[in-house]
Amino acid sequence: MDSTQFYERLSQQLTVLPQVRLIAFGLDICERLLPDYIEFNQEFNWGNPEILKESIQYIKNSTSGSIDQEKVNQLLSNLEEVLPDTEEFTDPLGSYALNAGCAIFELLEYLIDPETDHLMNISSVITDTIDFKLSELASDLSEEEILKHPEMIKEWNYQLEISK
Repeated sequence: MDSTQFYERLSQQLTVLPQVRLIAFGLDICERLLPDYIEFNQEFNWGNPEILKESIQYIKNSTSGSIDQEKVNQLLSNLEEVLPDTEEFTDPLGSYALNAGCAIFELLEYLIDPETDHLMNISSVITDTIDFKLSELASDLSEEEILKHPEMIKEWNYQLEISK
């Protein structure tokens, strides 16, 4: 399976899932990326993981009720303030932290704009993070080798499994 096949299959699977399962799909990825933000925060003493945690908790709580658009907009605003600028933080941890925040941002946006594109973006964020980490570990890997790397295949298979 290549990346095009993966994204086509994932998109097909996501379009038939009920909203509560779609949110759970996004939450799974957001929670797996959160440690990257926490590590960045500890290393550079910048940002605020509590804002990301609060956003995740709100999303978890919202699966059973209505969405408070004002609250979501406030969370989006708060989150935007703690997303690192990768030009300021050139260390790879800055990119990983940005990705963690962007995934949560996309999931919050999904709550007020339930389009599958937001979930596809969340999927891309974690695969981009894996791509970055693999490139960092072995800078001689080609893009094709990264896309065929066991870690990438494992992530694709996992996402396809949890989106059934």
